[in-house]
Amino acid sequence: MHYTKPVKEVLSLNQATLATLRYFDMLDFPLTLAEIEEFLYGWSAPREAIEECVKNLHGIGHKDGFYFLDGREELVALRKEREKNTHRLWKTAARWSWITALCPFVNMVAVCNSLAYGNCKAESDIDLFIITEDKHLYTARFFMKILTQLFCKRVHHDKITGRFCLSFFVSESALDLGKLAHPFDPHLAYFARTMTPLLGKRTYLKWLEENDKWTFFYFKRDLAPRTSKIRIYPVFAAIKFIFESILRLGGRFLENWLYDLQVKKDNLRKKTLKDQSGVVITKSVFKFHEQDPRADFAKRVESANPA
Repeated sequence: MHYTKPVKEVLSLNQATLATLRYFDMLDFPLTLAEIEEFLYGWSAPREAIEECVKNLHGIGHKDGFYFLDGREELVALRKEREKNTHRLWKTAARWSWITALCPFVNMVAVCNSLAYGNCKAESDIDLFIITEDKHLYTARFFMKILTQLFCKRVHHDKITGRFCLSFFVSESALDLGKLAHPFDPHLAYFARTMTPLLGKRTYLKWLEENDKWTFFYFKRDLAPRTSKIRIYPVFAAIKFIFESILRLGGRFLENWLYDLQVKKDNLRKKTLKDQSGVVITKSVFKFHEQDPRADFAKRVESANPA
């Protein structure tokens, strides 16, 4: 079993708080006290202790209940503006999540990245993380693409705003994201901590259990369930079951054919990228991130925690 290495030892709450604020500063996202407590890096502390810490910590600013690095006061107004975009996109995700409930062999769908922690630009899309049944990932991906495209809800070329980005799939045999992590990868740890499911509670809880192991190194506590957005679609679940039963008649042939069909095109796209570290294409994982900022985030976090 592979996990990312334990974080460099955090020696104080001051270091932990500064590292947390530096990480979110790269996202132009100031934090409330409650959010510093929730996302605190490499340490666990009650809110009262964090409040006392930020009052006395050099290099920290405060305005309207938000905390940020000195000189970054403009982020407060930016966050308030982006909250409007976030509200709009959550409504879109909720309104159209029924499409994903119809997709065969899809066991969980979660919102991740900017919408998950509430930092959407006006032109933002809706990033999804999708868990599929074993040995059916590329069948699930194919029909997810077809159905979302049919309703004009899939990111496609320059059509991005308010659409679903389908760039990260794993099967149930690959739930542990620690196996995809860089040696030191706080960005992937925060990705896991903020992920918010739209459907598939049972699979989501299983995923949490698998990812508590390696994310504990980064947060010194288990991942907190984020289940408030989960929806249940009994009618669509019945239709999905019938659809899956028909597709199973194709056996492994259908999955292998759809794998070859899609991966041939994916590999051509991959060759155009200068940095391919954000791309993983296997039978159990499809991750295609054209930009991979994880190394930059790791350096910023470590700069708050010198050796």
